[in-house]
Amino acid sequence: MNKNQTIEKLNSMRINAMASMHQNNLKNNLYSNLTADEYLDLLTDHEWEEREQKKLNRLLQHADFRQQAAINDVDFTSPRNLEKNMFNRLTTLDFIKKSENIIVTGASGVGKSYLAQALGQQACLVGFKTKYWLTSRLFNHLKMAKVDGTYSRELNKIVKMDLLILDAFVLQAFDNRARGA
Repeated sequence: MNKNQTIEKLNSMRINAMASMHQNNLKNNLYSNLTADEYLDLLTDHEWEEREQKKLNRLLQHADFRQQAAINDVDFTSPRNLEKNMFNRLTTLDFIKKSENIIVTGASGVGKSYLAQALGQQACLVGFKTKYWLTSRLFNHLKMAKVDGTYSRELNKIVKMDLLILDAFVLQAFDNRARGA
């Protein structure tokens, strides 16, 4: 089997990152100092890393965060009464594994949304399916889903989430439909 056939077969099996790296290594003769096992390890690691990165990108994109927020960037010096030890315990994400809920409360403007999104982005980094919603938008989305007949499907999507972040929960009055009346 020639080298082009190998690359074509890798691509047809959707092992694209491995195929691309192999093609580049063949072109530049970058594999000659490696044993067959080392070369296979190199290609496999490259494919695995590429797939993990794509998975992370999909999780972050689907989560629909409004801003970039990171656990490491949380400021504990600002006047928000954020207990560092408590927040660090939350960053382990054990509450997700235990199917527990958390409620982040505090005065307006202290960064509750940022903290929730930082936890959400951390959840994506470790592979949890996460969705961020402004509560009013979620309710409007569900109202529209009832109208167009996709309500059950939308609820199933929500149920499949490992972490659902509802932001600005009580900033807007609920109408009778949102209250379930």
